[in-house]
Amino acid sequence: MSGNSSGGGCLLWMIDSSSARRRNKKIMKYNQNERGVDTYQSINVGSLLPVSTYQDSIIVSGGDQGERAGICEQLIRNAYNMSHPMIILHTANGQLENVIAGNRFGAIASDRSKVFDAFADFSLNEISQTVMDTCKSRYDIKPSGRYILQIVYDLLVSRGLPPYFSAYASCPYFKLYEQIENHFDARVMSRDDADRLNSLLLTGQAECPKIDTFFSDVKAQIAYLSAPDPKKVSVVSVLSAIKNNQVLCIDLRSSANAILIELVVNSLVAAMNRGYGFSLLIDDVALTNNDMLKNAVLQTTNHQKIIVSKDLYALAGGKEDVFNALIGGAVKTILFSHSSNVSCEKWSKYIGEYDKIDVSHNRNSGFHQSSRLGYNTNDGQTETMKREHRIKPEQINRLQRNEAIIYDHSTGSLIHTVIT
Repeated sequence: MSGNSSGGGCLLWMIDSSSARRRNKKIMKYNQNERGVDTYQSINVGSLLPVSTYQDSIIVSGGDQGERAGICEQLIRNAYNMSHPMIILHTANGQLENVIAGNRFGAIASDRSKVFDAFADFSLNEISQTVMDTCKSRYDIKPSGRYILQIVYDLLVSRGLPPYFSAYASCPYFKLYEQIENHFDARVMSRDDADRLNSLLLTGQAECPKIDTFFSDVKAQIAYLSAPDPKKVSVVSVLSAIKNNQVLCIDLRSSANAILIELVVNSLVAAMNRGYGFSLLIDDVALTNNDMLKNAVLQTTNHQKIIVSKDLYALAGGKEDVFNALIGGAVKTILFSHSSNVSCEKWSKYIGEYDKIDVSHNRNSGFHQSSRLGYNTNDGQTETMKREHRIKPEQINRLQRNEAIIYDHSTGSLIHTVIT
């Protein structure tokens, strides 16, 4: 009889345990669905970023330069295959340049490839506007300075020469009267045209010192990538690359290279004013060092922005509003490992939380013998609802090489995988 009682106690324990396991499986399934993270062993970068994403705004943050370069290569390949213009700004990222050169994706402007001319394909109005708006507070060139720029433009055109930046940079601004008369004497300009230019000179000559200083400073800062003689190479500007649906990679050398950065931004504005579409890929260029670049990136426009950084929060200068604005403009974010606990927490917070059923156990059980031998169980399982991060900060910190979290901003979906 005692044996039968013991068997009955074990049966009760098995039924109770089986019921708890089924319930906990349901709870686990519920939590997985609420968290909404799809886990895959691996995903090929081409499948993750198919050619249809060539016009998407994307953020890539974390990891090492090689991990980020693999993503950049796919994004650039997509733009190249779709003949979609892309301007790439970086600071001494030789690996990124090698990706572009090795695949022949487009032009590279750097100290190894001096093909850049800031004014290639620019109209007179676009040249004037760019000069007036670049480092405006430093040079304070008045509107009458446009007349000086027009004189140089007309002198070049009268000789059949394109109005390249190098020509503006080498112009003797304090000898424009002599230049005008020389053009008349050489019979490349009529007397009426010469008199018209001399009249413009009288109106704008007070701005000659500022314009001369401007071009002297710009020339010094961009000499490392600027074509010294545009007639000897196939020069490219930001505007000409966008106009011709090209990829152009520009080495800024430093985030503090303010004049070149503002030249580029003003060139992008000229392209937008012409109605051209393009993508702007920024690779670890600190936005807090240049308000014009920061505003261009944060501004809502019809062009796409790809921000690549070893730490986006640091790139934003630790400013929450800038960080959130950058993320808010993206379609997709690819997160690799981050070493900064603060950055991990910011990303975890942005991705959000979910309602999790938390199960805790406090079970007291065992065999007992009174009038009958049996099994007592006091299952102390407690279930409580709590909020938990969909991706915890420590998960971001512990990601292995090429392991990534991919967040879709439009749907809120999350993927955890290794990118191959």
